Amino acid sequence: MEDNSLKRGVLGFWGIVFLSVVAMAPGSIYLLASTTSLVYVGEAAPLTFVVGTILMFFNVVAVYIFTTKVVNAGGFYKFVEAATRNTYLSRMTAWVQLLGQTLPFTIGATVFAWLVYVSASVLFGITLPTFIPFLASFLVILYLFVIAYLGIKVSVRLAMVVGIAQMAFVFVVGVYIVSHTSFNSIQAFNISKSAGGLNGFFIGTITGPVTAYIGYSSVVGFSEEAKLSKSTMKKAIVTSLLMTAIFETFIMYSVTVGTSPSNLASLSSTYAPALFLTKEYMGLGFAFVVLIVALFGEISSPLTFGNSAARVGFALSRDGVLPGYFSKIHRKYRTPYISVLFVFIFSAAVSIVTQVILVHYYGVATGFFYSIIFWVVVLTFMNLLYHAVVNEVLPFFMKKLKNLNIIKHVIVPSAGTLIIILVFYYTFLGITAPVEYATIAIAAWIIIGGVIVFRKRRVGVSNIDMQE
Repeated sequence: MEDNSLKRGVLGFWGIVFLSVVAMAPGSIYLLASTTSLVYVGEAAPLTFVVGTILMFFNVVAVYIFTTKVVNAGGFYKFVEAATRNTYLSRMTAWVQLLGQTLPFTIGATVFAWLVYVSASVLFGITLPTFIPFLASFLVILYLFVIAYLGIKVSVRLAMVVGIAQMAFVFVVGVYIVSHTSFNSIQAFNISKSAGGLNGFFIGTITGPVTAYIGYSSVVGFSEEAKLSKSTMKKAIVTSLLMTAIFETFIMYSVTVGTSPSNLASLSSTYAPALFLTKEYMGLGFAFVVLIVALFGEISSPLTFGNSAARVGFALSRDGVLPGYFSKIHRKYRTPYISVLFVFIFSAAVSIVTQVILVHYYGVATGFFYSIIFWVVVLTFMNLLYHAVVNEVLPFFMKKLKNLNIIKHVIVPSAGTLIIILVFYYTFLGITAPVEYATIAIAAWIIIGGVIVFRKRRVGVSNIDMQE
């Protein structure tokens, strides 16, 4: 008889911490996150990371509590199922979650390709052939697929090495800039200094820190494979979020004060402000070393998401919603390899189509940049949406357990949901073409999911908690 179960007890506390850390890609502050924040916010860019941290901690309460009660590879959608026993709501949450945790493959690959192209220009004055970024993007997705296929223990080892290396090298850059600049100022945390006003501030928040931090909870899909999951998972999530938030806020500050406020617009137009400043302050050689470390972190970041997305597909298959082959487990590597293969194929197809269209209209550098922002908006919407759903079902869950606390289980999570709505409002109010077409992609995905869920309406809920 085929064994379709994940291997238990293979993930410890620090393994989960660094899977979460690497999902938040601390090196991305050196690359993409600092760029988007400076483009939209300017001098007040560091404040977006403070606001982003607050947003995440309002939303971490529900995740923290559910991880102590529910152990299942389905993660968020199983939280909703445990709270409501509603198949429609839980499976629509699963559908949203599936896209939200698959897109990092696409985004990570596109970011890498874009940075290869831009960095060649910034550091060496070279314009690469157009096919190079397309090839680089596909090779990154292939690399992510292979690592995910080989099992979660391989991903954990890689996450630890890459996470520590990113933080160490980029931190050195931040300390050096802050200790040598003449532009240190508290105005970096003054919202009135936002170059794009309130709209720009929230766009910078959603495309910068919120997008960076959203990976903190992607590890909940590994609960079946964690040691003492109901106590380990909650501690690891909070630890990883605090580590990354402090680190990235400091690095964003160092980038912002690395030049005069009047020169920030010009700096952001380089598409790689942190890289440019590192070259100016520390020389080309060190800038190149840090770039390599940060790039490797960028292409490794989606591993946590991709592994988690594959486990959502696995759980949906085990529940009878997706075809049975999605729950097949590799005999040697103990991975849901068919589900991993789906993540690879979907990501590669989405990447190629988006990149070709936008490069055709906007050129290589801008086309790849718009490809990133396009899918970042979709990714962030999907991730924040299933967080909001989990926030709002928490009171029902705690009431069932006869342990409802109005402040902790109703007011705080609802405050997190209200912040999510506010971010959505200002983001979609301010976006322009071609990024505005992300709304069409969001609507299409939700409609497709609605059809699938309706067709599977007769499939009842399965076991909620796999136990320790």
